[in-house]
Amino acid sequence: MPDVRYKIKQTVSHIALRLSQMPSDSIEPFADNWAYLRAELGWLDRVLSTAIARQRQETKVVDRVARTRGDRVTSHWWKGLVTLEGETAYDSPADDPRRRSTSTKASYQQQLEAKIQISQQRGILLGLPLLCDRLQLSVLEKNLVLMALAPEISRRYARLYNYLQETEQAGASGLPTVDLLLRLLCRTDAEWRSLRTALTDESTLLKYHLLELRSSQTAPLLAHLVKLPDPLVNYLLADRPESDFLDTLLIPTPYSPLPTPLTPLPTPPQNFWTHLILPPSLLENLHHLCYRVKFAHQVDEDWGFASTGTPSTAGTIALLVGAPGTGKTLAARAIAQTLQSPLVCVDLAQVPLEDVPQLIQAVAAQAPIVLLLKSAHLWLGRTTLLSPSVVQQFLALRQQHDGITLLSTHHKQSLAAHWRRQLTPLLDFPLPDRTTRLKLWQQAFPAQTPLNTDIDWHGLAQQFAFSGGEISAIARDAAIDAAATESSVTMQHLIQACERGKGRGQRAEGRRRDEG
Repeated sequence: MPDVRYKIKQTVSHIALRLSQMPSDSIEPFADNWAYLRAELGWLDRVLSTAIARQRQETKVVDRVARTRGDRVTSHWWKGLVTLEGETAYDSPADDPRRRSTSTKASYQQQLEAKIQISQQRGILLGLPLLCDRLQLSVLEKNLVLMALAPEISRRYARLYNYLQETEQAGASGLPTVDLLLRLLCRTDAEWRSLRTALTDESTLLKYHLLELRSSQTAPLLAHLVKLPDPLVNYLLADRPESDFLDTLLIPTPYSPLPTPLTPLPTPPQNFWTHLILPPSLLENLHHLCYRVKFAHQVDEDWGFASTGTPSTAGTIALLVGAPGTGKTLAARAIAQTLQSPLVCVDLAQVPLEDVPQLIQAVAAQAPIVLLLKSAHLWLGRTTLLSPSVVQQFLALRQQHDGITLLSTHHKQSLAAHWRRQLTPLLDFPLPDRTTRLKLWQQAFPAQTPLNTDIDWHGLAQQFAFSGGEISAIARDAAIDAAATESSVTMQHLIQACERGKGRGQRAEGRRRDEG
């Protein structure tokens, strides 16, 4: 790539020298930044027009010959082995139309660079050329940025991209994929490798966060959607792009971990589902959250729902509502266990306001499959210090990711109504009734714990209205008392631990009322 840039610079310098010896009015400068963009989009229109004409022709050929769905899927293979109606197969020694001489394109590029040089000499600020000069971007990298910018100028480009990517169903993003960029901008293997390198983590564009690559963790790079961040779009489309504003965009912001990093919770070998004592309908909804991730690809791709416009289940954001100890965290751990993915858990009450952007950056960098955010009312509450635009940006980030985001809170009324409407599903975790408490008491002690035969499980379930989490904590507390007296766990140990638990519960209830 350095050699290519050197040659381009030499060519531009040569043109500039010739221009200095020519009358100043022989080449007109661009009137403004928008005049420059119109010229660049004119080039892009020609590239897209050629690509669309070629794709339409290839589609007609396949439609005439293909007899089965398998024929269509494999057309890129059999078309290379068979010549249809005089069409040159791509493995023929005849010249492929895509491999024609690039002298015309080189001449156009030289003319464009000359107009840019004259414009800059006249003090006319052009956003994209200034960005390219500052970062020493190649022509391929510049055209990459241009293609990603085009849908921000006109939805026509979004429709053209969808057609070329065969994603014309309702709800398609209209953003170009890495695959489309490589197909349209690269004519040689060397160009393909160079441009692909510009889309990896170590590239200049990504180091300065000038490109966003959006897709699931498991998708190949070619399937990622390419988008420009809004601040860069606003700069590139400005009437007079300010170099000072560009300076703020070009500050590298490498990922730096939070004071408390996004550390996954440990995963014991136990089956978390067996410890979830919940209403059957709630358990069914929790299992369905797992299905949304496990079977999304099969349903969308293999079963054809991606072509129907049916909204994808990727990016599920669910709200878990219930008092402490009702099973919200345990349910999140069970979901993560089913998906064979670590659970990343963050309590927003422990994240200072000034660290919120850093947290969002960490979530974007790590892209956990299962994310649990506790104390959701601190971000989504009726009164919060956090900007609604920041919250919306975070929710959009997680909606585009193939995973599950679980937001937990004690009372759904503590969340603003407009946020509650965006969270689907909303799952209520009730306090356990007497029958459920009996099951919770009976499974609260590990099998190796020595238990006295005098324990009245039914009496405990009837007398003390504890949550599942509280019952687990009280069981351990009673076991500690028994160990201290070198005896098995008795009913007396449990009663004493329950009395202490009631005091803690009353204080916790006071805090919950304050939050509500």
